[in-house]
Amino acid sequence: MNFLHLLSSEAVQHIIIHCLNMPVWGQESSDNLSHNAVRFKTWNGQIFEYGGQFRPEVAVDDCMLQDGRWHQTIFTFRSQDPTQLPIVSVLNLPPSSPGKSLHLEVGIVCFL
Repeated sequence: MNFLHLLSSEAVQHIIIHCLNMPVWGQESSDNLSHNAVRFKTWNGQIFEYGGQFRPEVAVDDCMLQDGRWHQTIFTFRSQDPTQLPIVSVLNLPPSSPGKSLHLEVGIVCFL
């Protein structure tokens, strides 16, 4: 991994959370930060989080919809510091319960 970090000037990774009646990110229209939002720990130990210094790009955030159908939230992690990626841990995932579920789709890291 260190060799890839040394040869690269940028890195990109996508993570998709598929969810059923379970919000996983913050509400853009709210002034309050979402304390229940997922957080992502990077290779070098930094944390990407809602309202934090490091934030992923959120292309789609449909997990806020709780209508009994599956939705998804799409995160893109793009960094000029290649040592930040890959994402090594997803923190603060809400627990599954009857009628509420989620699963992760973790994409590969593209080192540029």
